[in-house]
Amino acid sequence: MTLTDSVAIITGAASGIGRACARRFLEEGAVVLACDIDGAGLEKLSAVGGQGRLHTAVCDVTKRADAEASVEQALSLGGRLDCLVNSAGITPRTLPPEADFEERWDAVMAVNAKGVFLMSHAALAVMRPAGRGSIVNLVSVMSMVGYPTSLPFSDGFTAYPHSKGAVAQMTREMGVRFGVDGVRINAVAPGFVYSPLTENVVGDPEVHAEMRRLHPMGRMGEPEEIAAVVAFLASDEASFVTASVWPVDGGYTAQ
Repeated sequence: MTLTDSVAIITGAASGIGRACARRFLEEGAVVLACDIDGAGLEKLSAVGGQGRLHTAVCDVTKRADAEASVEQALSLGGRLDCLVNSAGITPRTLPPEADFEERWDAVMAVNAKGVFLMSHAALAVMRPAGRGSIVNLVSVMSMVGYPTSLPFSDGFTAYPHSKGAVAQMTREMGVRFGVDGVRINAVAPGFVYSPLTENVVGDPEVHAEMRRLHPMGRMGEPEEIAAVVAFLASDEASFVTASVWPVDGGYTAQ
């Protein structure tokens, strides 16, 4: 597999799965525009080097102007955009505790769903005329199933699974619509992965043990394991794959 000289935008690249994707794409030879709202995190990412192929941009994916500016910046790097990885995401657990249920819904849906919508809209504006491109969305196994009641993550109004379900359907709808234009659109649905989105819950030994138990492989995933599948879907080796959602979940959704 190779992404040599391809130009990719990766959102949420300052940490977690997005960061792992940025590093994997660099290893595969891509030119990477790493985008995140966390400027300090992007500075730390820059330390990985990338032999001049890593570029960064502070970007709020909920803002149309930021989404369009990131695509313009990518075009300035190589005259084209080959891939967009939509990895930016939050959970209600990362929001201030004083936020009420409506504020939590609005914030999570804005980043996780609207952010993917805006970034994809901007990317497709250049991919479709070029007749090629790949978009890979990061969803979750919670786009397919509800939170298990054995975990204290949801009261039924938690926007995280709702937002990821929306992106899974965006993937199918856009993948079907834009396949004729030569643009492939897929999603990766991780199980529970060690990342900033889970670090505030794995500190509870009982919750951590249950999160591991829920996977038939008996463990949680690592960001690098998700990034490997993202890189495959972005590459030409996945040339006949589109409009699909790939569980990378240690068997979670097969039970």
